[in-house]
Amino acid sequence: MAEEQHHDESSSSSVFLDYNFSIEALRRWIVAFVVCDFNVDVGVEVEYMLPPTPEISTSDLSTICFNSFPERNSDTVGDVEFHFRFRHSSSELVLEADHDKDAAYWYGFCLFRQQKDITVKRHFRQKSLVLISQHNYATLFRHLVKTVALIDFDVSPTIVESACANIASWNPPEIGHQELPFLGSLLKVHIPPHVAFPLQGLASPSMPSKLDLTLEHSKEIYTSEPLGSWAKLIALLPSPAELYVIFEQALLCEPMVILADEPSICSEFVSCVVDFIRPIPYSGDFRPYLTLQSDFFTNVDEGVSVQLAHTLTKFPGVTNPFFLKRLLQTQGKASNPAHVVYLAPKETRRNHQSRSFYPFTTDVELPPGFMPNETKGHIGKDWRFIKKLEEYLRGNEMSARDCSDMIRRHFSILSALFLAPLNRYLATILKTTNSSGISSYAPFSEDEFLASLWKHGCYMGFKGKTGFHRHKNAEAFYRRFYRSKNFESWLGMKLEMRNAQDMQNGSREVE
Repeated sequence: MAEEQHHDESSSSSVFLDYNFSIEALRRWIVAFVVCDFNVDVGVEVEYMLPPTPEISTSDLSTICFNSFPERNSDTVGDVEFHFRFRHSSSELVLEADHDKDAAYWYGFCLFRQQKDITVKRHFRQKSLVLISQHNYATLFRHLVKTVALIDFDVSPTIVESACANIASWNPPEIGHQELPFLGSLLKVHIPPHVAFPLQGLASPSMPSKLDLTLEHSKEIYTSEPLGSWAKLIALLPSPAELYVIFEQALLCEPMVILADEPSICSEFVSCVVDFIRPIPYSGDFRPYLTLQSDFFTNVDEGVSVQLAHTLTKFPGVTNPFFLKRLLQTQGKASNPAHVVYLAPKETRRNHQSRSFYPFTTDVELPPGFMPNETKGHIGKDWRFIKKLEEYLRGNEMSARDCSDMIRRHFSILSALFLAPLNRYLATILKTTNSSGISSYAPFSEDEFLASLWKHGCYMGFKGKTGFHRHKNAEAFYRRFYRSKNFESWLGMKLEMRNAQDMQNGSREVE
């Protein structure tokens, strides 16, 4: 493979290269910049990587290459921004990861560029600039990649080396506010205290809309703010009411697949969904953009990946209908089949009401039952909220930023209402060791919690014709949450934050 050859070259050349920055300092923030090029004869290959990193495995380089290019061919000239997440196999490269994140995963933030060039076989040049990091600072890294690409259209090693030098000069990532110089601008970066910090970057009414700001003025960066705009994404759903089903699937960490025609759309949608269940951390294996050549297909048995079957409890975004077909076929008669979210403009839906939805999928036989989704929701819908969204889609005077903020606030409040009975019960089983001041919870009793739920009720509305039916529906929903990975992660996060606060209070008393 072309990337294997490049991997060997980078390994030998790195010994002789001397940079004007500390690679160790650089790797507190990122792994490397990778520039990938499409060669008509050999396919996608690594053009260069800075700094050269021989510790990156060949399989990881292959994953980066394939995930940095859209799977659909297009005659559109311009840039496409998206991001992806993958389980890396570069065990020789030891990095400092966020304390609350899985160090087994890396993130790729990509800008794919296509321009006409009649001197090449396909009359198009295709290139991708990718920033690889162990941190999911999505808004920050997208800004860095976009800045580099705008300054230098061809993405030369000189400008990338300058970018690396700037990043290496930064202090290590810290919770709170940092001012970071980057290629002539000063970035005001805000890192939240935990990964599920809700509503980060939400503007006050007096702030200008970020959606209308140019790159030069986008200096205030919140690392946990989702990529993308709900105002744009809800227009691609069959109905705004589907947000409630999507919210439930994410809350319970149930399987879900996003199908879109562009990697930017599916990756932004995954980012927004992970955000709108906060302060509950999403603990599933979310993949903002997934290709057939991804790391899911490393263990193949008779054409079906073992990892792929396991992934059906997770959250991938895909653009390839063949991939969707394979995902749904692999799940068989699973008790919790994946909920498929189909993102497309209304015109596309009107023109393709059969099982073939996209113009490019008219020859693809999708699995039976693909449309419509049969997933039933349990949470009662706020029809006044839905009506506001429908009015926005019809063109009322609400701004795109206000619409996106309204959606984030609404579901963040729902998450808080859902957690209220759990927080009330946890307060009764919290224990503190006097000698160390460290807090812990007594064993969580599902029966005791449900008894508390029956006595005090819940604040989030559930479906049901009578109060008894609504309570039984709520009880079943909380049981499912208790058994999900999200509950375990949320409980661990609460205890960790409590202990951090206790230690801080203890140090103040000593002073």
